Amino acid sequence: MDEATSRHMDAEMDDIVGQEQRAFTRVMKHLAGRKRSSRQAIDYDGELVTLRDQISEARLEDVPALVAQMERLQQVAARRAEVIEGQVDEASPYFGRMVLEEGGRRREVLIGRSTYLDPKTGIQIVDWRDAPVSRVYYRYEEGDDYDENFGGREVEGEVAVRRSVAISSARLRRIGSVQGTFVCARDDSWRRMGTGTELRGGQGAAPRPADYKPVGKLGIEGLSDGREDKYLPEIASLIDPRQFELITKPESGLVVVQGGAGSGKTTIGLHRMAYLAFQQPKRFQAARMQILVFNDALARYISHVLPALGVPGVPVMTLHTWARKQRIVHAQTLPRKYTDETPDVVVRLKKHPAWLAIIDERVASMEAALLAALTPDIAGQPGAEVVERSLQATEGKALWQRLAALKRAVGDTQRGASAGVRHAVEREAARLQERLDPVAVWAEMLCDRPQLQAAFDKHAPGEFTPGQIGQAFNWCTERCGRILGDIEDREDGGQALREARELDSAVGADGRDEYSSTGLDWEDDVLVLRLFQRLRGPLKRKGQALLYEHMFVDEAQDLSPLEMGVVLGTVNAQSITLAGDVAQRLMMDNGFSSWSNVMGHLGLSHVEIEPLRISYRSTYQIMELANSVLGPLANEVPGEAQRQGTPVELFQFAHTGDAVGFLAESLRGLALSEPMASVAVITRTTEQAADYAEGLTRAEVPNVRYIAEQDFPFKAGIDVVDVRQVKGLEFDYVVLTEVTGASYPDSEEARHLLHIAATRAAHQLWITTTETPSPLLPRALVERGY
Repeated sequence: MDEATSRHMDAEMDDIVGQEQRAFTRVMKHLAGRKRSSRQAIDYDGELVTLRDQISEARLEDVPALVAQMERLQQVAARRAEVIEGQVDEASPYFGRMVLEEGGRRREVLIGRSTYLDPKTGIQIVDWRDAPVSRVYYRYEEGDDYDENFGGREVEGEVAVRRSVAISSARLRRIGSVQGTFVCARDDSWRRMGTGTELRGGQGAAPRPADYKPVGKLGIEGLSDGREDKYLPEIASLIDPRQFELITKPESGLVVVQGGAGSGKTTIGLHRMAYLAFQQPKRFQAARMQILVFNDALARYISHVLPALGVPGVPVMTLHTWARKQRIVHAQTLPRKYTDETPDVVVRLKKHPAWLAIIDERVASMEAALLAALTPDIAGQPGAEVVERSLQATEGKALWQRLAALKRAVGDTQRGASAGVRHAVEREAARLQERLDPVAVWAEMLCDRPQLQAAFDKHAPGEFTPGQIGQAFNWCTERCGRILGDIEDREDGGQALREARELDSAVGADGRDEYSSTGLDWEDDVLVLRLFQRLRGPLKRKGQALLYEHMFVDEAQDLSPLEMGVVLGTVNAQSITLAGDVAQRLMMDNGFSSWSNVMGHLGLSHVEIEPLRISYRSTYQIMELANSVLGPLANEVPGEAQRQGTPVELFQFAHTGDAVGFLAESLRGLALSEPMASVAVITRTTEQAADYAEGLTRAEVPNVRYIAEQDFPFKAGIDVVDVRQVKGLEFDYVVLTEVTGASYPDSEEARHLLHIAATRAAHQLWITTTETPSPLLPRALVERGY
């Protein structure tokens, strides 16, 4: 930049800053004067009420004088009311300023959070949410002509001046204009902000699944070719030697991949599935493989990738969907509907990894009872040793399978078991098999408080107080009682067989269960399935054992060890890929604290965890912030970004309207310069997402979509969504809103959520706050924030 240009820009900044400071000083001086005069203000309403009461009690000759006094007071109050005032925040009275030219007349309009109009001074502050004139601020730029209808009146004019300002603690801190953005430093000097305050240059930086193709690979070439879809183009050329080694692991065995955000975990899982299908197409057919993911959005996302990899047709489901489907098949008497009112302590108890050991102990006790009943009858008889050998040979199998094998063994005349041994085994086996109903055992285990307390005291000492066990017991007893009562009523009425045959029609299109008034807890599905596996044997599909040739579980850190145990029991030779990142946990109550802990619960401590060190999605600046947010929860091997980018920026606003105005201006510019860019505006809550989506839509930002139920279209545009829906997804740009101490306190859950949100960005990350910034943000970022 030459000296003349620099002097011109400084003069331009001085002029704009001077204009805004004069306007700001005038408004603040008026508000301060209004505050002083209000201390001596007359309570007109109170005076009028007093006069009304006096008139009702006065003598007839005094009434005319009192009425005249009331009329004079009403006239004074009416003149006083010419000033329309709302609850103006004197620390931040407005965030936008316009000068409008209409028919040769100029007027100033300030945009704020409430309405305050003073005709005498000409100060007009209007509420950004409902004042008609606020549409001009959000819809038009400086220099634009406008034509709007205000209260039935057509108004035409020109926006002579349009600027956004940031005012906090009664100080003018930032000015945004078409000429540039200017900020006030701590020493009260003003400076022009740099290019990091623009969203630009990252169109297509985030990979997306490509259009359906017969064959293909994954890559980043051709990202700015004008395609509207934002699915993942080919990235196979980027697979590094470490990823290739994991992809080409032997077909049998368990591969556990730990990698940070954007490190290629999903790429490895999908490519390994494609590799196995290519190597052994007869064994690894689509119908014999399964992909489980965390949410519906990720399921749809992955389903678009598979055809490009040459493996179309592989089912992709969430764990909830898969478990529900299996439970309906294997426990048809239970209701199909669920409750969303389960207490947190019940959720935590039912997902606890202790159930793996508790269920095994329950099965062992049932087997011990069988032996105790058999021993007196078979002791000393020929063939008694056949019983012992059979039980030893089937150790580890489900109890029903062991009983069936035992009956076959003693029934084989060549083995020499006596008639007494055969009769005793058949009698006791039949008696025990009647008790091997997973639904009945499920209810017994949850509704026996002493045993429940003893089990968790043994396998999870100190994790549940007696009061918490009592709360969970009361909830389970009440609901199990209702469900079992419904089952008994149907059986007593002779309806069980008919209902089983009509199972598919028992649930209407809206998912309502027509034959049960009580819903299950979502966590019950996995408990019942685990009991089925340990009591009856492998899960079934069309009468045969359900055994997948390969399964890929993505975002595995959000599965509980119990859920993982059920899944592992359905995979032939344990040909399975588990991919996850402990730093991206969303489920804080599922018993997944570390990979080593989970593998220990599953009896797989010998399995080696494969760490990925390189992050391909986000820039160095984004990963630096994301890893900082984790603090003590950071991975032992943090992700290492491979490319540099623009700095992460923090923008502090006085309130939501201010933030929406600033973002609307930036996003409209981005939509013009990079129409194929994907943007996520991520909030902490669904309510915040709805507010921001409404505000940006009112500001006529193009292609704004409010994502309520993971209904991502994976197209160019702006998705406004809460943080819990973005797991596993990627965007060119990300704006994290309301990153305050209230939304993201210093807690384990908040650290994981903020880390997940930040690492969705491929190119650029902005952070906004309207209150005190979150303590999780780096101090240096907060201090330099605008």
